Amino acid sequence: MPDPFIPPEVMAPAPPRPSRHLAPNPFAGDDGSRPPAFASAKAVEPPHRTPAVVAAMRTGRVLVPVLAHAHPGRGARGEVAIDAAADACEQAATVTVEVPDGRAAMPVFSSLGAMAAWDPRARPVPVRGHQAARAAASITDGLMLLDPGDEPVLIPRPAVWALAREREWIPSWADEALAGALAGALAGIDELVGVRIEPGRTTEIRVVVALRPGLDAPRLRDVLSRASAALSGDPVLRERVDSMELYPTSLA
Repeated sequence: MPDPFIPPEVMAPAPPRPSRHLAPNPFAGDDGSRPPAFASAKAVEPPHRTPAVVAAMRTGRVLVPVLAHAHPGRGARGEVAIDAAADACEQAATVTVEVPDGRAAMPVFSSLGAMAAWDPRARPVPVRGHQAARAAASITDGLMLLDPGDEPVLIPRPAVWALAREREWIPSWADEALAGALAGALAGIDELVGVRIEPGRTTEIRVVVALRPGLDAPRLRDVLSRASAALSGDPVLRERVDSMELYPTSLA
């Protein structure tokens, strides 16, 4: 069942396409090596590595793994049908990998070597980053995993949506506008006296909430339960944050 929170422009089908015809292959000279932009992006330290990789995907190519039955059409002179990349993405959408939190992601690769090490049976099909993102947005949990098994980088759901729409992505921990959304979602929980966002260790963001002093254990559990429900039910946070953890702290 389609996720009702996926933006319509991500889920919308591609515009009507003309009858199949041949067009020059934009990747004719691609030897499958890792593009410099991806090499530089993967060298960036977390938490800035993921935004750097997403930026490289906006203008670069990735390799999608396609099983033997999925074969893009080719012309006699190395030309490829304009539908081939889209068809390959649709077929690749059935290939998923499990990420540490149990969700499923669509694997994509920056190099032929990384793909071959992951599964030597897979065929590499080069596509634009936004084409891969459109396929990933429509499957399972809407995630992409770049280079599984080779310093993998998880591309979170909001970043996949931004790539699919060919827009810039701002990670939620750097998005100043989210502070207002968080404050609004938690309004009315009087035991909370402050909130801030920071990068998470195992999630995209950590929501640090300051609590009034003197709460006993049952009251603390109730407050955190209400705060968690408020955050998970807010439509703005649901769209713009992939995963979060709630971290309580007390005022000195």
